[in-house]
Amino acid sequence: MEKLAKQFGDKLAELVNASPTLSRDIRLLRKVGVRIRRITGVCRAYSRSEPGQTDGALICISTQCSPMLQAHYLAHEAYHILMGKTRLIFDPREISKEKFVRMALREEARCLLHEARVSKELHDAGFLIGAANLSYLVDYLSGGYKVIRERLNQAQVSGSVQTYPEYYGQLYDHQVLLAAKKRSQRKRA
Repeated sequence: MEKLAKQFGDKLAELVNASPTLSRDIRLLRKVGVRIRRITGVCRAYSRSEPGQTDGALICISTQCSPMLQAHYLAHEAYHILMGKTRLIFDPREISKEKFVRMALREEARCLLHEARVSKELHDAGFLIGAANLSYLVDYLSGGYKVIRERLNQAQVSGSVQTYPEYYGQLYDHQVLLAAKKRSQRKRA
């Protein structure tokens, strides 16, 4: 956790140490060589990897986020990298739009469930949890995956006015356009 403390500060390291789930995630991420980077700008986080391929995997978290939010973002993105199964680069002829959106929503809900487990551990350790994460914790405790999955259908992607189903549908449509462009280029060659 020393490296994490140097990157993000002692408070995040303290939160990671207070959550057995998040501590395990960090150990696994380090073991498989996932890089964790600080980024500047608005509070956000993202990861880059493909399922089952941790080579070159990357998690980026903003320094503008509170340590608590950084911890939750870390848990969320760690789940995508360590357990995620939804490919963002795919051949649209092999999977329908509906199936892709369903798979992506299922993975996103599981990431939020993972975040909620971390919230519970941190809450049990005496830390104050922010309102957004607290609401997912309530969903987790009251109905688990099913409640979080239903909520995700109406929720908006952060920093956007799109719902999650619209967002993943747009990602699918983008892959369709890329595939058509590649086929067109091959025909011309």
